[in-house]
Amino acid sequence: MAEAPPKRILYYCQSLLGVGHLACSLRIIEELLPHAEVDLVYGGIDTASMVEHPRFRALRLPTLLHDAATGGFVDPEREDADGDHGEVWDARAAAIAGFVRHPYDAIVVEFYPFGRRRFKREIGDLFKAVKAHSGPVPIFCSVREVLVPRAVEKERRMVEGVRKHIHTVFVRGDPEIIRFDETFSLAPEIADRLCYTGYISPPPPPAGERPPRRRQVLVSVGGGNVGRELLEAAIGAAALMPDLHFLLAAGSRATPEEIGSLRARATSANVEIRPFLAQFQQHLMASAVSISMGGDNTLLEVITARTPALAYPYQGTPEQGIRIRKFAEKGLLHELGADDLAPERLKHKIEQALAAPYPAREVAVGGAKATSDRIMAVLGGAA
Repeated sequence: MAEAPPKRILYYCQSLLGVGHLACSLRIIEELLPHAEVDLVYGGIDTASMVEHPRFRALRLPTLLHDAATGGFVDPEREDADGDHGEVWDARAAAIAGFVRHPYDAIVVEFYPFGRRRFKREIGDLFKAVKAHSGPVPIFCSVREVLVPRAVEKERRMVEGVRKHIHTVFVRGDPEIIRFDETFSLAPEIADRLCYTGYISPPPPPAGERPPRRRQVLVSVGGGNVGRELLEAAIGAAALMPDLHFLLAAGSRATPEEIGSLRARATSANVEIRPFLAQFQQHLMASAVSISMGGDNTLLEVITARTPALAYPYQGTPEQGIRIRKFAEKGLLHELGADDLAPERLKHKIEQALAAPYPAREVAVGGAKATSDRIMAVLGGAA
């Protein structure tokens, strides 16, 4: 009997600030590829770590990013940051139409309808196109465990979106650490569609393959364009701790001018500044302490590496602060506030992290495989 062809899945991911959403999507896709063909439509900041696999295709859409100054969109390829970006939306629609290859057996969408509502029309058009060519296929949503708290009427619209479109909501988290209903009050109304998968993190290497720890402090601000104050604070603390090497990852979007400005501030010889670290997990495992902005991907990489951690949340939204506080309450890291960025205070916090025993608590981190397994079970008729 001839083997059945692999299932075909359409995956949609739109990032607005950093690369965390895309990183999670790619890890889920890597788990899906042994069982299915995956077409990824994504927007936002590009990444150098795209999956390479004969069953994988990817389309990067014309870019629209969050503009912190206006709260709207910015097209980094154009000077007119204002306006409705009609030409960009049209170009995105044309690119999607030329990329998709019907029929599909399922759709996976990152974050929507819990976020990305400004992309509602684009996502809705994608849903309609797949339904027209493939029938009513299941649509899955993957969402982080912490949402920015919203008014109940906005939560109600999210619930309506789930009820209308979504077969299963995969919550990337461990309910023993943070429950979804702690930041989404109407979660009980969609409890029948919620599935906690565990966090999504790269698998830890075998014990024999871990690099030896160094007297190094790794300071990272993720893949976005925020976190300058944390990098400057680390430079100030480094001058007070000459026995430690400070490795600063300034972010893939840091300009040469920004890198040069940071290097000019670093008056002590124990500071090394790079825009990007290709082997981030290896650097984490080799470091004595990690200092980061506590993005969900970075926190899980830190925990997988079992590296003592300090986390200073991005101040633009409360989401990272909520997660950092919950992790700190469980003893998994040390929280930093704005006052802790003074050099003497940051030095004290680093010394505390170095001296504290590493927590014994285990965190569920197999979310990518759990998500893939559940999707394939649904497509196979077993769930």
